Amino acid sequence: MEMNKKGYQAVFPGALYAGFGSLLEIPDILVREGAGKAVLLLDDALKENSEIRGLQERLGASLAGTLTGLPIEPSRDSIRGVYDVVLEKGGDLLIAAGGGSIMDMAKVVAAALTNETFAESGFCDTSLIRKKALPTVMVPTTAGTGAEATPNAIFLIPEQELKAGLVSPQFTASYCVLDPALTLGLPRNLTASTGMDALCHAIESYLSKKANLFSRMLSGYAAALIVANIERACEDGFDREARENMLLGSFIAGMCLSTSGTVAVHALSYPLGGKFHIPHGVSNAILLPEVLKVNLPYCREQYRQLADLMLPEAEWSREEKPERFVEYVELLCRRLRIPENLTEYGVGEEDVEFLTKQAMEVRRLLDQNPHALSEEEIAGVYRKLLK
Repeated sequence: MEMNKKGYQAVFPGALYAGFGSLLEIPDILVREGAGKAVLLLDDALKENSEIRGLQERLGASLAGTLTGLPIEPSRDSIRGVYDVVLEKGGDLLIAAGGGSIMDMAKVVAAALTNETFAESGFCDTSLIRKKALPTVMVPTTAGTGAEATPNAIFLIPEQELKAGLVSPQFTASYCVLDPALTLGLPRNLTASTGMDALCHAIESYLSKKANLFSRMLSGYAAALIVANIERACEDGFDREARENMLLGSFIAGMCLSTSGTVAVHALSYPLGGKFHIPHGVSNAILLPEVLKVNLPYCREQYRQLADLMLPEAEWSREEKPERFVEYVELLCRRLRIPENLTEYGVGEEDVEFLTKQAMEVRRLLDQNPHALSEEEIAGVYRKLLK
């Protein structure tokens, strides 16, 4: 008799260093790994950052090079460029300091450098990743993507006008360094959009068909931590407590993605990023309220639970909590000044059919949505955002 397998699994980073000053742990990490030629992939916004400059000085001769000028939306071609440079420098450990794109590039390159056939496949076939990747140190500088905690890598496919994802256990970071000092003074709009991206991760992973007791423990806590701090972080970019909590909330929300994943919000977001280059956090935030409304009849109990976790002081009756929860998320987006429609990004009625067909292809995420969205429902979500 065949057993029905209903368990779950999760893949987490090897080690975590968190708190102000944790960036200073990186030189010791190199010693521990026996790495003599680290390569730093660095977001351009951090080139003059005093904390990063201090790290570079401490690394000294063990830093083989710093790569800047990296694309906001990595493609296979740009990944190839980074791969070639790191190969030339003989890098034996990668440090990625920046947003999700920087970290995702580092993940793929680290795996490709020890798995030549994966590189030869054009970084497409993750089944060719059989050897352990080079050690990686992920240093997120926005509190949103959670990429430091996931085995996922997102990249642009220009010819299809779509973003797609690769998943491999070997993409999981060896070390994560959450130093809130690198997020101090982050602009309000970036704080809001990346923070809402993290909230999407928490909420979607809670609603996913693959959600479980373990993932919901994490996603529920992450959602509560984010909503308690996101507005403070937007209002005062130097609020140290809010910045630290947002960075931790984003990391915890990212941890959920390895076991339960995201759902329809991200599925509908990918075509918007691929064709119209709308920032990932912005497109997710725009879509979140409308997707929650479509899922409402099928998620009433989950919405009640999320309302209790995120808004424990709200005096709502049990019956009204699901609707109130959706209203709260929508009002939060307004307070954070998230755009309310897609037209300002050039999206029109004539694009709805294309977007719908592309979203329908993101089966990995749509199949995890608590409700099987039809083409008509997906098109309806896009149309409601054309105002």
